[in-house]
Amino acid sequence: MYDVRIKLNRLEKEVIAHEQAPIEEGLIMFYGDSAFTLWKTMEQDIRRKDGSRAVVNHGFGASTAEELLYYYDRLVKPWKPRALVVNVFCNDRDVAYTPSEIMTLLTRLLEWARKDMPGIKFYLCEARPLQLGMESRPVWHMQWQHHQLQYNKLVKQYCAEHDDCTLVDYIDNPLFFDNDENVGDYSKIRTDTFVDDKVHLNEFGYELFTKFWLEQLDSIL
Repeated sequence: MYDVRIKLNRLEKEVIAHEQAPIEEGLIMFYGDSAFTLWKTMEQDIRRKDGSRAVVNHGFGASTAEELLYYYDRLVKPWKPRALVVNVFCNDRDVAYTPSEIMTLLTRLLEWARKDMPGIKFYLCEARPLQLGMESRPVWHMQWQHHQLQYNKLVKQYCAEHDDCTLVDYIDNPLFFDNDENVGDYSKIRTDTFVDDKVHLNEFGYELFTKFWLEQLDSIL
């Protein structure tokens, strides 16, 4: 067991904003933190192959797995998505959730969705590579990488054991690294995709993200 380490309603305004939009069932829902929240053109960038709407973006702020679970009944269940893309870890790690605790929360979220939406597909993201800390805080960054790899191992194992889950593999994708020789090395990710905080993506970063996600979701678009 573990203690809740955040104020669960701290992002309530963003949740309410999502609730104001008309509900449209059967879409692919992106559910996670600011990597999705700040992708303002997602719903235009990711379309079905016939050009129609494919996704709904329910990213909200600095959300954690705890909050994704907390808001499930309001942000996921009413939309009845046909697929759920889940991105966590970064903010969870910042408030001291361990990789195993994050995975426990994520597992519970998926179990709820399976019960409410039989046949739903899941796309579970590995921990996204970040530039933050590589140069200014090398010890911190090494610890971060250690937890990233632990979490990635748990997610990969879970996907291997569940036919309805697809692993979203950042670490082995050359789009996110300086060259092919560096693929898989979190310390050698490309630096031209970030804004000044070295965490969030810039316009070019989201261009790559669009290409990446079109490839990931190709079979269901």
